[in-house]
Amino acid sequence: MRNVLRLLVIGLLLATAASHADGITGVQARLAKLLGIPAANITPAPIPDLYRVTIGPQVAYITADGRYIVRGDIIDVHSGENLTASSRAKLRVTYLKKLQPADMIVFSPPHPKHTITVLTDIDCEYCRVFEQERPQLNSMGVAVRYMFYPDEGMNSPSWRKALNVWCAKDRNTALEQAMHGYPVKSPQCDAASMTVGYQFGRMMGVTGTPAIITDQGQLIPGYLPPASLVALLNEGSQPHPKSGGSR
Repeated sequence: MRNVLRLLVIGLLLATAASHADGITGVQARLAKLLGIPAANITPAPIPDLYRVTIGPQVAYITADGRYIVRGDIIDVHSGENLTASSRAKLRVTYLKKLQPADMIVFSPPHPKHTITVLTDIDCEYCRVFEQERPQLNSMGVAVRYMFYPDEGMNSPSWRKALNVWCAKDRNTALEQAMHGYPVKSPQCDAASMTVGYQFGRMMGVTGTPAIITDQGQLIPGYLPPASLVALLNEGSQPHPKSGGSR
């Protein structure tokens, strides 16, 4: 019996050693198995016995024993930095880089200073206001990349309006017309690439429109007038929308 126990202990030690060799601790491996995600998605948090869990651009925390999951922000009192927000921003940038121009409707000045990705809905009031003011953003050096994210989901009336825009020969003009309330009629087309925007929004955790993601990975959950938005982009600060809001 002792020999069996000894072999089991040796086996556990070897497994732990292998985990460490790969840069993954035994605790991370165990938590990964518990959550059913890759061990690389679990990393030590700044707080002892707490681990950061990342699923896409979403961030949560789990205790070392796997009993509790915490959804919230960790803020460094000394520096004032929101460590969780910083992590989310870096993860968003990673996913932004994977987007293709063919999956978006882009309005850009010749040499943009900033690029924002906007999840929009044709039936969203503030989305329409944003589009009507979008030329000002372009003139101020901001490129706007639109992706459709109807609040009512796929196959809703808003989705069908978006599909008409997407299938139009000139998507940019069709979007401008739709956002001004004019009906857009287009032949059917393969809308597979349009769903990329919707899936992207879901992965980002977007709950309302317009949702603006800056080139630094900050998520602005609502409308901002051009001057305020450009000031925020120039400062690279955390968003604090004061005007308008999501639908």
